[in-house]
Amino acid sequence: MFHKAVPFCMLIVLYNRTEVIDKMFFLFRFFYLFMILPFVFFISLILYIFGHRKITQGLKMRWPIDGKLPWQKHPKQTKPIWFHCSSGEFEYAKPVITGIKKRNPNTKILVTYFTPTYKKNIEAFPLVDYSCPLPWDLPGPMRQFVHYHQPECLYISRTDLWPEMLNQTKLANIPTYLFSVTAQKTNIKNIIAQWLKKILLTKVDRIFCVSKSDAINLNSLTDKNKVIVVGDTRYDQVFVRLSQPKPLDVNLKPNKLCFIMGSTWPQDEKVLFISLAKVIKDNDMQAIIAPHEPTEEHLKQLSQYANKSNLSFRLYSEAKDNDYDLLIIDKVGILAELYEWADIAFIGGSFKKSVHSVMEALASGCYCIVGPCHKNNREAIEFQNQQLHDSSLVTCVNNAQELTDTIHQLASNCIRPNSKADIVKLIKSKTGATEKLLQEIPR
Repeated sequence: MFHKAVPFCMLIVLYNRTEVIDKMFFLFRFFYLFMILPFVFFISLILYIFGHRKITQGLKMRWPIDGKLPWQKHPKQTKPIWFHCSSGEFEYAKPVITGIKKRNPNTKILVTYFTPTYKKNIEAFPLVDYSCPLPWDLPGPMRQFVHYHQPECLYISRTDLWPEMLNQTKLANIPTYLFSVTAQKTNIKNIIAQWLKKILLTKVDRIFCVSKSDAINLNSLTDKNKVIVVGDTRYDQVFVRLSQPKPLDVNLKPNKLCFIMGSTWPQDEKVLFISLAKVIKDNDMQAIIAPHEPTEEHLKQLSQYANKSNLSFRLYSEAKDNDYDLLIIDKVGILAELYEWADIAFIGGSFKKSVHSVMEALASGCYCIVGPCHKNNREAIEFQNQQLHDSSLVTCVNNAQELTDTIHQLASNCIRPNSKADIVKLIKSKTGATEKLLQEIPR
């Protein structure tokens, strides 16, 4: 009798657990809809009144035009595959979209985004059939959106989990996949965020994470049977991007060892220019700087820095040859190609607040240097522990002297034969996540 009762008892336990989870989500959703969102809308309205640029853009792009909401401009009930990417997370989605289209070119792709920052990039990607801002995360707008399009499934890039979006897809029996996910260990500092994530992950069907350590951390938050390690799709996209280079003026290509400073901010440049003249002279190298915002004022500031440092410099748009100490890039969109010219790269933002991605520089074969503000970038941390020819692929420096010493050390490595090729090979071993992900999902 006992052995017959065991399955029944287990069923009761599972039922109660499911019931508890459902009640937790119900209570959280109630708190979210009637307390959190009204407060957020109130603050947003205040900022809109005072002319906050991004808030104003975010509100206006969701307003009806000619009586139609933004997502109603698309054909109705096309049953697309729906991707949601908050902003720059779209870079992780690109290879997955490409893979899906390769399987079936007739599949329609719908992409939603939260902020206006990446709107143009998404619209410009040729494999996206429809795109629009994510509707307000309220029952009415979300239900109408899901009913209008009737998507086959929803892919969420990395992190952007919206409660009502997940609730409405679950009610409509639309499979939801979260991909390129990373997860930290639970500690006292992030316990509330982890608890909220635990509630939201109950509405996700499958979770594709980057590493085994991420899977272990996720297993404490959700059913381990729906967590699968496939890797990071961004690596796939970086190599796709590098395989389709934009044209550069090859007459400007350095003819010596090259140090590039990519996506720099004024806070970075104050440190960089203390060292720049010395490292260029001592190592017989040339340098390239590509500011994150190449405004007229910013370019003027860089020119003044170069003059004070007695460096010969050229603007990219005006240069005729490669006879320079410093090439100042006054054109956007070519940084990935410029990394191919370089041997050592400083990644901007790391003396400001948060570092930009190190992936493109590494995939181009550069040793990378970052400042102290790099904890936001997983790869900047990971590759500090990865060595090649007795040097870390990513080195953190805290001041100009450490920067000088690091460049001197790395310069001796860069003159080795096949130095760049060895780095590229190592980074390329990280690719393949997209194919693994798509193999796990029914065609």
